[in-house]
Amino acid sequence: MYIGTDFVIVSESYLATRAGYETYKAGGNAIDAITCASIVLTYTLPHLGGVGGDFLALVHSGSNVEAILGLGWAPRRIPEKPPRRGLRSATVPGYVAGLYEFHRRHGVLEWREVVDIALNAMEKATLHPSLAYAIERHKDVLVADPGGRIYLSLPRLSGAPYRIDPLIKLWNKLRENPLSFYDEIANDILYDYFELEDFSRFKAEVKKPVYIELGDWIIYEAPPPSLGFAVLLAVKLTKRAEGAFSYSRIQNTVAALRKAHWARDRYLHDGYIPLDDLLSGKIELGEAEVPEPTPGTTYLAAADRDFVVSAIQSLYYPFGAGFTDAKWGITFNNRASDFTHGLNSASPHKRPAHTLSAVVMERGGEIYALGASAGHYRPAIYTQLIHNIVWYGMDPRQAIWAPRFIWLRGAEVQAEEGWEGGPGVHIVKYPSRMGVAALAARKNGTLVAVSDIRGDGLALGI
Repeated sequence: MYIGTDFVIVSESYLATRAGYETYKAGGNAIDAITCASIVLTYTLPHLGGVGGDFLALVHSGSNVEAILGLGWAPRRIPEKPPRRGLRSATVPGYVAGLYEFHRRHGVLEWREVVDIALNAMEKATLHPSLAYAIERHKDVLVADPGGRIYLSLPRLSGAPYRIDPLIKLWNKLRENPLSFYDEIANDILYDYFELEDFSRFKAEVKKPVYIELGDWIIYEAPPPSLGFAVLLAVKLTKRAEGAFSYSRIQNTVAALRKAHWARDRYLHDGYIPLDDLLSGKIELGEAEVPEPTPGTTYLAAADRDFVVSAIQSLYYPFGAGFTDAKWGITFNNRASDFTHGLNSASPHKRPAHTLSAVVMERGGEIYALGASAGHYRPAIYTQLIHNIVWYGMDPRQAIWAPRFIWLRGAEVQAEEGWEGGPGVHIVKYPSRMGVAALAARKNGTLVAVSDIRGDGLALGI
């Protein structure tokens, strides 16, 4: 944890956090710092938040909150039922467009200045424990990946220096013109699946967030096709229970999650959703039986005197599609695999229902940014983080470090040590890898950032 007065930043990578900190010291703001940290994450945690994935951020400034969505769309040749892995499970990567739009709108340093700081950090990179673990755990995916040798050739020892030349070459190219990703570089990565127009027509989106009121707090989330509204539904529908780690809290949260996931499964797509009716209770909700488990995301946040930023990036599954371009080091996402049927059926230049979401919440002079790596478990973990603060009075570190649980199916959950047991509760050792969370906040003039004990992260500030 770091408590400061001018600036704080937190990410799941100690090197990314340090690079963001150096960016602020070089005259940048929280936007520049997040931009730099995000770029470094594509190098230190490429299996989670690589260039071939997506980017999303909520930005709080003054009395305004906006959502910047770099969520990729399907190519013209998208199959009717995309596979779970392989190149045809990929959408056009939205990451670079989203990050550049985020920086273009609010950054104060030149883009190339920010990239230079990130490149300097990459040159000094040491292997993060989570990357070393992921390479070993997903070796079968990398062996089948035509460019997987980029990762298989890395040292397996945590802390060892390493270098990924194609990624360094890519960022030197993007330093001069980030949008070259969608024309010149795109020409190299079409692979008889994408077409150049799939890339050249793609643009990041800037939208208003969705929100609810919870007591005297306002909770903001990302708009569709993000599942953000399902997070808000779960937060709103959960009945308050006595005891922060009680069995009754688990029961009440699961009851809300089943309805929120039902609404997500029925309504979430890249198009009109009756959000007001859903969030106001005008639509009767059914109950889902199970969420789909999906790891593979990395979250980061920052705050200064002008901005509070909640950001997240992802390939979806670890190493995404399991297809890496060897020339540029771009590992493609497997987001197209989340197209389903009906409203969320696959079609050209349509975005799939998306798991990425991020929270900003405010009350008077308090503004929080929080989030976690969680995939479809995100509503469960975010609901707990929000209620930890709003209902159970936890301070920022307590809220992030508190034992948590995920909903497995029916009435079953997996809960870390510290929760009360009961029917359907499977206790696991604390801390687990049950989502790696982070928080940055501005509280009446004081800034605070917290990294999760569950990850490789770091909080820094001034």
